[in-house]
Amino acid sequence: MRRIVLALALLACVGTPAIAHEGHDHRIMGTVSVIHENGFEVKAARDGKVSMVVVNEKTKILREKTTATRSEIKVGDRVVVTAMTEKDAAGKETLVAREVRLANRPKR
Repeated sequence: MRRIVLALALLACVGTPAIAHEGHDHRIMGTVSVIHENGFEVKAARDGKVSMVVVNEKTKILREKTTATRSEIKVGDRVVVTAMTEKDAAGKETLVAREVRLANRPKR
């Protein structure tokens, strides 16, 4: 019995590989590298990959616990973006931000 419990506990710690699919949240952590008319680009902190993120009227933007505006997003800001992959009419996939969390800027 102990072996079964130990095996299940070990399996829970190891986990299972994630399978990529549409319809789930993507989390991007990094630095804003470019601002566009309809969004911005984020250079990932971990691997340096650049992702274009679209911001729309449904996107929630926060700095700490305070609501922020799209105009407050600046190049060099550290961000955590939660986005969904959506396809447009032409079938092109885009990342649409559901939430953008801005890090506090250092005080000078």
